[in-house]
Amino acid sequence: MDYDKLKPIPKVGKFYHFFDDGKTSPSRHYICKCERILTNKQAKKETVSVNTWDFDSNKEFFVDKTLYDFWKDEAVPNHDWLFDTETDYFVECSCPKYDENKLWFVRTKYGDWFSMDIQSSWQGGTLDVTGELFESVVSEIRDNPKWYDQDIIDAYTKETY
Repeated sequence: MDYDKLKPIPKVGKFYHFFDDGKTSPSRHYICKCERILTNKQAKKETVSVNTWDFDSNKEFFVDKTLYDFWKDEAVPNHDWLFDTETDYFVECSCPKYDENKLWFVRTKYGDWFSMDIQSSWQGGTLDVTGELFESVVSEIRDNPKWYDQDIIDAYTKETY
């Protein structure tokens, strides 16, 4: 892990912008609240209920795994272009307008925070801990006469938790 390029560690209790699947359209923008930060050691004791599919019976079921094992055994190998093989923390966020389950973020290969698909296949997204991504999107819309649209800017800036 290149520690020079790491985004800051979120702060418990603070609200952050979240972009579903890392896409920056207004319909993919949500607000998350950081609930907890776990170390690797703590993540090895934290159990999550993982959504799994049984192709023989054509039914879904849930299996309990530690958060750390899910990250190491499933998230990293299945998304090797995205998740780093090392993470300093596991970040738990709530995002009630997006998902009723908690979202768990780990480091990407680029030093960002991206959530893992634990209870469903649509939980992945970027946590904008610096606000730079959000600001760049809004500035680009605001500063470009071809794209300027106050309704779009409002859609981003008025999103609530």
